[in-house]
Amino acid sequence: MRRVLFHPIADGEQDEIFQWSFQTWGQRQAEDYIRGLHKHLNKLAETPGLWRLLTKRLRLGIETEVQIFVSRYRMHYVFFRKLSDDRLGVLRLIHVRRALPRKLQRELVVMAKEEQP
Repeated sequence: MRRVLFHPIADGEQDEIFQWSFQTWGQRQAEDYIRGLHKHLNKLAETPGLWRLLTKRLRLGIETEVQIFVSRYRMHYVFFRKLSDDRLGVLRLIHVRRALPRKLQRELVVMAKEEQP
């Protein structure tokens, strides 16, 4: 059984990361980055002690009963939640240099409430 499930938006962002890496650094580095990302996600799925709850400061006062977590893999923040079947649901993959605007924060709350990302 897969331990990690990508929301369609996060899946598209994963494709964009690969394409950018491929165009910038070549096939091998693009594949290495994505493989490393998946290894990181699997480690998160196996080790809830590594999860960091998205702080209230980043939520800008948006309240939700669903817990959203964040982790960093190299140059990307991974936003995720625990699904009802104990899998890790990846919501977004955001480059560390990109600002976290209010729209993104609201999207995360909506996405986190969906049963399957």
